[in-house]
Amino acid sequence: METILVILGFISLILGIIGTLLPVVPTIPFLFVAYICFSKGSPRFRRWYIHSMFYKKMIKARKFYNSVPLIYKIMYVIGVSAFVIAVITVWLIFYPIIMEYIRNLLGM
Repeated sequence: METILVILGFISLILGIIGTLLPVVPTIPFLFVAYICFSKGSPRFRRWYIHSMFYKKMIKARKFYNSVPLIYKIMYVIGVSAFVIAVITVWLIFYPIIMEYIRNLLGM
């Protein structure tokens, strides 16, 4: 059972790391799940996780200050804005081209 919890902890940690890079994936819940899995699964991985950068910067700030650091909030807003702008740009520029290509393929 401990091995499964450690594996789930690493999967959650990887998803949390992805969440710091992509605005559509949540970060904090995955890092909390990783902490819980490491705490229940292995004392060694729990110590490693507590001393890791992710715990110190995200979980500890959330736990003690009841908020996420301002730099991460700014990065989140910039990431979401960039994502929305990219989707709108792709829609406006490439949608007519893609639809024309599909029409030509289907012979319409």
